[in-house]
Amino acid sequence: MNAVPTRAVPWASVSDDPMPRLACRSDTAYLDFVEGFREYILGQGADFESRLNAALVAEGERRQAPLRDSRQVREFLRSLPLGQLRDRLARTQQEMKWHTIWRSLDQQREALRDELARWDTRGPGRLELDPGFVAPSYLNVNFHLQPGGYYHDELSGFLYHYGTKIFFRGDNDHDELHDKLVGKVPAPADGKVSRVLDLACSIGQSATAFKRRYPRAEVVGIDHSAPMLRAAHRRAAMLGDEVTFSQRLVEDTRYPDAHFDITFAFILFHELPQRITQATVREAARVTRPGGLFAVYDFSPTKAMSPFQIYHRDFDAAHNGEPYSQAFCDCDFDAILARNGFRLAAEPAASQRSGGVGYMKHWFATRD
Repeated sequence: MNAVPTRAVPWASVSDDPMPRLACRSDTAYLDFVEGFREYILGQGADFESRLNAALVAEGERRQAPLRDSRQVREFLRSLPLGQLRDRLARTQQEMKWHTIWRSLDQQREALRDELARWDTRGPGRLELDPGFVAPSYLNVNFHLQPGGYYHDELSGFLYHYGTKIFFRGDNDHDELHDKLVGKVPAPADGKVSRVLDLACSIGQSATAFKRRYPRAEVVGIDHSAPMLRAAHRRAAMLGDEVTFSQRLVEDTRYPDAHFDITFAFILFHELPQRITQATVREAARVTRPGGLFAVYDFSPTKAMSPFQIYHRDFDAAHNGEPYSQAFCDCDFDAILARNGFRLAAEPAASQRSGGVGYMKHWFATRD
């Protein structure tokens, strides 16, 4: 029996949906498989985490000293066939994902370019791009192995949107994760929320969640990437959410002092060099009003990780486009916040997505 050929879907025929559509059904089916493959590798299917943690514990008992140093953990796990298999699969599923998404969107490049242009000047909300903007050199990284990084490809926003759909393994297909995290952010003690700033907003999923939570507030999302901001504006306008998206640096926002009631950073700091982390916290302290809140969601500190999680982060830094992440995990972020005039609230429970100690952590800090 002859196979039925797949048919490219013309962009204009697709219903208005913020999620970018792929060129053909076979691409969608293939990436559904990749998402399941990722879940198998990172979840309970292959169960690499508990199996390799058990091996680390046994090796520590044999040596009469627990393995905690990242170099020791790396050398031991890479000596095991199971560890080698896990690493190869972890890298391969990322390559499978990005190769297919980029190829599928590239086939529609002209139509997608027109789609972005169609929304650039439409409301609600507005898009503020800086024609003279020059991205600092520290941003020339293909984070998460995304082709072209966050800003070199005009379709970077669409690439990121579909790529993170797969990355979150079904937990964020309709922005559920961002809605949940924004819902956990406490209001300032005085209850006043007139302005919210989303640092490094990417495609704006947290910004629109804040707008829905505080409909009377002015919500601003900033990012260095014009392609991300264009996709963010299109997405928010399609959803009917009035958000301003502006091309600015997180370490130099150019907003007035004490301007925002809530400043928010979702998985930002592990993608910054330490000098920029320090500068960004200083900037957050400057633009957040006294009594206002700085909310951060990012990687857990190394000291709170299990031996396997130490290895996972080490691998991620070296082989998944995360060159700055280990330095963030090793730093004392609590102390950086305190030095810049932030007072930390009690720590909420860490994420339990992988069944053990949380890979992620919340920081809720009040500006003194």
